[in-house]
Amino acid sequence: MSDSSTHNPISEYDRRAIEAIRVWKNPPETWYSGAQKKASLAWNGVTDLVHKIPGVDWTMENVVKGLLELTNEITQDSVWTEAVIKDFHSNGHKVTNLEEIQQLTLEEIDRVCRGLDKKYIGLATVEGAATGVAGAAGMVPDLVALVSINLRAAGEYATYFGFNMKEPAERLFALEILDRVAQPSNNTKNVTIAPVVRTASRVARQTGTQVLEQIGVGNAVEAIARRLGIALTEKKLAQMVPVTGAFIGGGLNYLYTTTVCKTAYFLYSERFLRGKYGDGITD
Repeated sequence: MSDSSTHNPISEYDRRAIEAIRVWKNPPETWYSGAQKKASLAWNGVTDLVHKIPGVDWTMENVVKGLLELTNEITQDSVWTEAVIKDFHSNGHKVTNLEEIQQLTLEEIDRVCRGLDKKYIGLATVEGAATGVAGAAGMVPDLVALVSINLRAAGEYATYFGFNMKEPAERLFALEILDRVAQPSNNTKNVTIAPVVRTASRVARQTGTQVLEQIGVGNAVEAIARRLGIALTEKKLAQMVPVTGAFIGGGLNYLYTTTVCKTAYFLYSERFLRGKYGDGITD
């Protein structure tokens, strides 16, 4: 930390943010974290039962198919860069592009994007309730819509921090966030120290077809979309399997989107701070 701070003195606001990231990466043991571990174990234990539900293979295949189509559409789309820049203008910042956003302070960015999580959590919860009325028949469109909402949430967080979602590596980074949150785990750190966090951060700062070909973005996106679709389908179907003492249910859309938004905020703010102070600043 001392080496990077000799060139860029760390503000008090950034110091608090860095500490918050460290705590998030290494959360203290509380009753809530203990409950999360129990829930995670329950998810792991119920997976075999889920696959015995009639029609589960058909459901998973159609969810995966829908997610692959969605990610292909996303490659032709971009999060609303113009709308984000307009939002900065409304808050008194005369930025004209993403590079200028990264010249702002973290405190200034936080003020502009405050409340972003509530928008997407609300969207996902309402969407889940609407498709939930259709029962099993509504599961495929529900999960595809859930991923779409969360991919846009992660992409909008990226844009607010000055990262370009038009770049394939950035779309891969955002999709990997969704995947890591969906995977069963006994340790919340598994979400924060996923391999993509160590590799995509570096790749996303580089340009050129050669770099993208080396990491096989297209193949990686397809693999992640398939893994994500299976994991979310298992979680959704697991709510139909009674497991004593497990925290199953509670609104998958709400819980999943809440975690994605929190994860996206911390990871993009960490990348922003690393760009300002050096890669080791939050270690």
